[in-house]
Amino acid sequence: MSSPTNIVVGVSASGTVKAAAYGQSEANASDLGFIKGGVSIEHEETSYAIRIDQSLAPIDKITTEENLKIKFSLSEATLENIALVLGASVVSSKIEFGDKTSTPVKTLYINVNGAGSASRKYTFWKCRPTGKTGQVYKRDGETLIEAEFDVLADTTKERGKRFGMIEDI
Repeated sequence: MSSPTNIVVGVSASGTVKAAAYGQSEANASDLGFIKGGVSIEHEETSYAIRIDQSLAPIDKITTEENLKIKFSLSEATLENIALVLGASVVSSKIEFGDKTSTPVKTLYINVNGAGSASRKYTFWKCRPTGKTGQVYKRDGETLIEAEFDVLADTTKERGKRFGMIEDI
């Protein structure tokens, strides 16, 4: 049944986006601080249409590729946040980066408002920064760190559950 309480507005007051080492619980995750512009969760599937001569329309579709991307802008321009989106580390108050051989994966937790009076928690098991980021330092506005992550299939989970979990709590 339709209900205005099912219309979701806004994000949670605190702890909206957290990152942990791959496989670590939310209790071990770091709060990435304030965000601006919300959190975008983009799911995309590519499928192959099975066609036969006896039907003008496809008789089935088989998923051949599935992608999930998470995007958000961090308002807190800390070295730790910059390192996170670069797939690097902070050592002695500096980040050294470039020509890396691997990028560490993270577990991301996103806490937002849910339908009714619920809070909604997204857990993405295995996330890798895409390498697309940017910071603009300007006189008349805050510096935002653009963050973009690909969610990878966590093959330690059952098929159909390898990207993550969404729960209303």
